[in-house]
Amino acid sequence: MSYKVVDMIVGELCMIILRLLYCVSFLTVTCEFQTCAAFVSFVAAAVPTLYAMGRTANSLAKLADAAREELPGTMAAVRLSGMEVSDLTLELSDLSQEISAGVNKSAQAVEAAKVGIQQISARAREKTILMIEERANLPTISLQTVVSGAAKKTSRAVGRAARTFLNLISGGESNSEDIG
Repeated sequence: MSYKVVDMIVGELCMIILRLLYCVSFLTVTCEFQTCAAFVSFVAAAVPTLYAMGRTANSLAKLADAAREELPGTMAAVRLSGMEVSDLTLELSDLSQEISAGVNKSAQAVEAAKVGIQQISARAREKTILMIEERANLPTISLQTVVSGAAKKTSRAVGRAARTFLNLISGGESNSEDIG
């Protein structure tokens, strides 16, 4: 409502009051005094109410003007916020699907690694058992004969090396018995 509407309402209120005054004057001429007094008291009681209605109409006009100025901007902001919330909801939905897919892939990779480790562990256990069984089935070799043979060969090699060294130091006399 604009101020023109308020002025029109106030003008109509004034016309209503003038008509009421006309009716009061008509009643005083044609009717009894009691009826006229009751009507006058009714009109007197209605005047503050009519003024209050005029003030209310003014306030309503100001409120309508403020709403007309502020409402379009507010509604545009609400629409924009709604679109942003919708976009964020879609992005969150996509992100949650991507995260879910990543978690599923990670779980599959962990499961595959677990199966691989179990297979390697089983194969290593089998190979270890086979190697132990092979070693257990080897023929027993007498260590005394192996050690005594190695000791004799080592003794001969040390003796030859000592004689060769002594020959080099003493001037190079070579003895064919010692070499053979």
